[in-house]
Amino acid sequence: MVNDRGKIKWTSLMLPEHVEMLQQMGREIGKATPPIMDEQQLEELEQKVRYIQVGKTKASMMYRKGRNVENASGIVTGLKQSEQYLLLDTMDRLYPIRIPFDHIIDITLH
Repeated sequence: MVNDRGKIKWTSLMLPEHVEMLQQMGREIGKATPPIMDEQQLEELEQKVRYIQVGKTKASMMYRKGRNVENASGIVTGLKQSEQYLLLDTMDRLYPIRIPFDHIIDITLH
């Protein structure tokens, strides 16, 4: 006999529609639609990207990753204007994060 008093007890009492609705809600938690940025905000981001000095600039970034919004802090170790991305080296990851320019939502320079 299983002593689980959580999902196992209540799943048999739920209608299939309710189970499906709860699963859908679980998939949507944590997903956020990225904000729509106007020209002025895009210009400010572009100026911040131009100000970045590779290997010296510490930055905190908010960026889109799929449908989610991620936050990362670290040192910008690479900036590829031709391919439109930058590399952010964080302390908690082995490799730098490759962030495309069009996925960046906000940059805070330190």
